[in-house]
Amino acid sequence: MEDFSEEVKRLIKEHKQNGFEYGKPIDFLMARNKITKEEIENELINCDEIAFAKKQERDDETRYLLYFVYSKRKGRAYVIKFKDKIRIITIYPLGRKTLKRYKLVRFKR
Repeated sequence: MEDFSEEVKRLIKEHKQNGFEYGKPIDFLMARNKITKEEIENELINCDEIAFAKKQERDDETRYLLYFVYSKRKGRAYVIKFKDKIRIITIYPLGRKTLKRYKLVRFKR
């Protein structure tokens, strides 16, 4: 499976000055992930913990599924797309079982 991390980093660098928009209410995303809006935006701009990026072609649009892995037990997945702004479609936490299940397939380098 091809990793699109470098492409995503380049696109984020190009679009970060335009800002972010959210596909779901920001309060919902912050509560589900126990993170602030500033932490979300900084994590995407820096892309320090990115482990894998997958490209998804849907309905004439290109989405990217980004996996951020912090340890063997914690991680987070972002679904984003690029328009004028960086659109964050959704964010969800990854737990120990999910990381273990997909490690061999998606996080192998």
